[in-house]
Amino acid sequence: MKIIAAVLSFFVLVNLCLAKSVTIVEKGNPKSVILIPSQPDPDEQFAAKELAEHIEKISGCKIEIVQQTPEKTWQINPSLDKKVCYIFLGKAGMTPDMEKAIRAKGDDPASFMIKAESNPSGISYIRIAGLSPEGTLFGVYELLEQIGVRWYMPGDIGTVIPEKKTITVEQQDNVQVPSFSARHLQMAVDKTWYRRMKLGGPNLPAAHGINIGKADINKEPELFALVNGKRQTSQLCISNPEVLKRAIQETKNFFRKNPDAPWIGMGPNDGGGFCECENCKALDAGDFDKFEHRVSMTDRYIWFFNKVLEGISDEFPNKKIVFYCYSCYMKPPVKVKPDSRIVPLFAPISLCRIHGMSNPICPERSYYRKIMEAWGKILPETYERGYLFNLADPGFPFSKVHAIRDEIPVAKELGVKGWRIETIPHWASMTPTIYIATKLFWNHKADVDALIHDFAVNFFGPAAGEMEKYIILMDSALKDADYHTGCSYDLPFIYNQQVMKTADQYLKRAEALTKNTKYAEKVAIFRLSYDYLQSFLSMLENRNKFDFVSAMKDLEKLKQIQQIAFKYNPQMFAEKAATSYMRRFFSPCVEQGYERTTGKNVFVAGFDDEWDFLIDPESLGEELGYFRTGKIGGNWTKIKTKTLSWSDQGLRYYKGDAWYRSSVMIPEKFKGKKLFLWFGGVDELARVWVNGKEVGISHGKAFVPFEFDITDYVICGRENYVAVKITNQRLNELGTGGITAPVMIYAVQD
Repeated sequence: MKIIAAVLSFFVLVNLCLAKSVTIVEKGNPKSVILIPSQPDPDEQFAAKELAEHIEKISGCKIEIVQQTPEKTWQINPSLDKKVCYIFLGKAGMTPDMEKAIRAKGDDPASFMIKAESNPSGISYIRIAGLSPEGTLFGVYELLEQIGVRWYMPGDIGTVIPEKKTITVEQQDNVQVPSFSARHLQMAVDKTWYRRMKLGGPNLPAAHGINIGKADINKEPELFALVNGKRQTSQLCISNPEVLKRAIQETKNFFRKNPDAPWIGMGPNDGGGFCECENCKALDAGDFDKFEHRVSMTDRYIWFFNKVLEGISDEFPNKKIVFYCYSCYMKPPVKVKPDSRIVPLFAPISLCRIHGMSNPICPERSYYRKIMEAWGKILPETYERGYLFNLADPGFPFSKVHAIRDEIPVAKELGVKGWRIETIPHWASMTPTIYIATKLFWNHKADVDALIHDFAVNFFGPAAGEMEKYIILMDSALKDADYHTGCSYDLPFIYNQQVMKTADQYLKRAEALTKNTKYAEKVAIFRLSYDYLQSFLSMLENRNKFDFVSAMKDLEKLKQIQQIAFKYNPQMFAEKAATSYMRRFFSPCVEQGYERTTGKNVFVAGFDDEWDFLIDPESLGEELGYFRTGKIGGNWTKIKTKTLSWSDQGLRYYKGDAWYRSSVMIPEKFKGKKLFLWFGGVDELARVWVNGKEVGISHGKAFVPFEFDITDYVICGRENYVAVKITNQRLNELGTGGITAPVMIYAVQD
C-alpha cells in the first residue's frame, strides 16, 4: 500500500509540475513583453498587435511590443528584468528544435508551436512560431483562446472577452498542424474574423465555364452546343478542335498573367444544354447517372481537361485544373483515365443536403461517401465544396452540426485535402454550425459536444443550460427527420408543433435568466430566428387553407423581422439571400393569393391537397387521354401537392412527365361570373385541361404563380375535372417537382 501511495504521490507531483503556469499579467500589472523580429512580416506585426490589444481588453494592462535585433532573433535579451515573461513571436521565437518538432507532424505553412516554460534560471518565456508568418498569427489566436477569448461570429456581438486581472498560461509544448490544408467558407465575411478562426490555405478557383476568349454564336455557331438540332450558348461543343485550341491558349494566357497560381478553374456552364453532336456524344461512356436522370457528362469533360493539360505542358507542366464535381458530372469517369493534375471539388447538389453520410435515416447521402472514395482512388488531390446551409433558405433555423461532425472526419479519412464550402452568413440561425465547422476544419478530431457546451457557456452566460438544450433540440430535429427536400419546403414537418413548443419553453427560460444582463441581446438573436420560423410556419399553414388574409399578415411579420435582423452588425440574416429567396419561393404565392381573394376578387373553391397521380416517363399521357373528363382508369395513386414534395413521397428528384387529376364543385351562384383557375406554383412546366379541354400552358418558371381564364370551360353547380401534365427537367435549389402550392378557382366580381 505504501508503494502504491508513493506512486500516486509521484504522479500527483508530476501533474502539479506539468500544470505550472507562466504569468503574463499579475493583478493588473504587466509581467511580460512581446518581442518581434527587427524586420517583422506584416502577419508577425499583426500577431503582436492582436495579442497586446486582447491582453489589454482582458486585464486593462498594456503590454510593450519590442523589436529584437537581428543577431538576437530567438535568444532572451539579458538586459530585461528576469521577472518578465518574454513572449517571442515568429522569427524572433523560432528555434531549430521547435521547427523540427513542427515538421515532425507536418509541413503545412499554417502549422505552429507554442512553447511556454520557466527555465531553471527563473526566466519565463512563451515562444509562438509558425512555419509561416500566418502560422505565427494562428498560434497567437490559439494562445488567446486558451486564455478564454472567443470569436463565435464577426463583430463585437460574437466576441467574448473574459475579465481577468491576472493572466496565466499553462506550460506547454503545443504543436498544431491543420487537418486540412484548405479551410474556406465561401461567403462574404469579415477578414479578421476569418483569420481568427484559422481559416485560409490554398483557395480553389473552380468555376462554371470554359474560357475560349471572344466567341459569337452568330458568327461561329459550330463552337457552341448542338441541342435539339440547334446551336445554343448553354455549353460549348468541346469535341470541336477549335474550342480545344482556344481553351489551351486562354489557359496559357491565364498562367502567364498569374505565374504563382497553381491551378485554374474550368468546367461546364452551370445547368444543362450539353452538346448532342455525334463527336461530343462519342466522348461519353454511356454511364447513366440515376441521381440526375441523364447520362453522366464526366468522361467527356475529363477527356477535355486531359487535352488542355497536355496542350499547356510544354510551358506549364505542373499546373492543374480544378473543376466542380457536380450535377451530372459528379460520378467518376468510366473509360477516360484522368490526368493526375485534375482536381475535383465535390459539390453534391443532387444528394440530400440536410443529413450526414452516416445517418441511417438518409440512405441517399451515404452514396456521397462512395463518390468521395471513388475519386480519391484515381486522383491524388480532392477537395470538398458542399453546402453548409439549406439551399435557397431565407434564413430560418437550420443546424448542420449533426452532419459536419459526421462528414468532416470521414472526408479526412478518405484523403480530402480541404474545404471551400458554400454557406450564407445567417448568423441568427447558423452560428453554432459555422463556428464548429471552422474548428473541425482545423482539427477533425475536435470534441463537438465540448464545443457546443463551450459556446453555450461563453455566449449565453446564465442561460447556458437552456440554450444548450435549444441548440441540441433544433439540431436533432433535422438529424432525425425523414425529410430530404431542399430549401424550406419540409420545415413544417422537421420543426413540428412539439419541437416548436419545447424550443419556445427553452427560450422563455433563457430570457428570464438573462433579463437585464449583457447576455439578453444574445438570447434575443436566437429568439428572433425562432419567431421568424414561427411566422413562416404559420404563413404556410394559412396559405394552404386558402386563408390568404392571415398568410399576408404572417408575410408582413416575416419582413418586419428581417428588417430587425438586417440592422445588426453583422446582419443576423444575410439581406440579399433572405429577401431574394423569400421573393422567389414564397412571397409571390401569398401576395397573389391575397390579391385574388380580396377586393373585387372572391374565392370560389380550393382544390384538396391530395390529387390522383401517375408518372409518365414515356410521355404517353396525351395519347392515352389522361386529360379526359370524368373518372378514368390506369392505376392512379394518391399524392399530396401543397404539403409534401415529390421527394417526401418516394419520387426523389424524378425528372420527366407526371399527371395530376382532381375535381372541384363550383357553386351555382358563380354562374355568369368571370372565373380563373390559379396555381400558387409548380415545378416546373404545367399543361392544364379543364373538363377535357386544354386551357393553357404555364410560363415554365418554377414556383411562380400562374392562372388561366376558365369561364368558358366550366359548368357551375356541378363537378368540374382538372388534369395537369407536369414536365420537370431541371434540378433547382428546392429539389422537388410537381404541384408545390395551393390551387384554387376565384371569380372577378362585377
